[in-house]
Amino acid sequence: MVWKKPILILASVSLIALLTLPVYAQAGTEELARKLIQSYKNVKSFLQGIMGNLDDETASKVEDAIARADPLIEEANSLISSGEYEAAVEKAREALSVIRDVLKEIKDVDVIREGARLRIVIGRLSRAVARVERVIQALENRGVDTTNFTSQVEEIKSLLEEAKSLLKSGDLEGARAKIEEAVNDLKSLYSDVRGAAKEHLNLTREKVLNRVKRIERASERCVVRLDLIYKKLMRENRTEDAEKVLKLKNSIERTLLSLKRHVENGQRFLALEDVRQLFRYLRVCRRIGT
Repeated sequence: MVWKKPILILASVSLIALLTLPVYAQAGTEELARKLIQSYKNVKSFLQGIMGNLDDETASKVEDAIARADPLIEEANSLISSGEYEAAVEKAREALSVIRDVLKEIKDVDVIREGARLRIVIGRLSRAVARVERVIQALENRGVDTTNFTSQVEEIKSLLEEAKSLLKSGDLEGARAKIEEAVNDLKSLYSDVRGAAKEHLNLTREKVLNRVKRIERASERCVVRLDLIYKKLMRENRTEDAEKVLKLKNSIERTLLSLKRHVENGQRFLALEDVRQLFRYLRVCRRIGT
């Protein structure tokens, strides 16, 4: 399995995503405060874990940021204890802002870039496992004994969880080793599942190609339509709506490229997953502008 080097986005965004700092839009105020504090702890743990790989100047910047952020987190904890949850949220956000600032400043440091890259690889592997699970479920629905497959899936998931944990602690070498192990296990599982699917699911090349041709034509028409809608929205200064349309258009184009690659490589099951994803995008596309 070959992974292409991802385009590096701002380390402040990549790393925060890596260390599980979601928006928590649906959380209550107390829960939000506690989760923000935990997110700070995750980021701090990562930065402390990679400290030995940083040059003196960068390490000094990180230490200074932590020294400024720690008292804010202590205040946040005290405010939670006294029931002042909104104030605790603000203090936690202030601490995370300090960390974000230093991450922006050192975004080009190799170890930061590598941490972001490994996080993306883990995400890709998790999605690949989910695709294999759907094929396994289809086999189970046909009465096939999938116990061994399910066991392998759980082992791979466990490796990925270990990789995440190691990554959060700044142990990039350990995370990299777990990722490599997961990749090898996933290759073996995919080969076994593909063989079983050929036998039990009657997934012929002709059937896949017919589905591919139909969805490609519909998706290409949708891309043209979305491009026109995007331009119209921009002329009307409806920037937010235009960005949503552009995001959908880009997603369809990326999935079309993925579909072409999987078909060319003979990866029929992955190609069908692309087809299913395109069907979902097309349902959204039909609702736009109506």
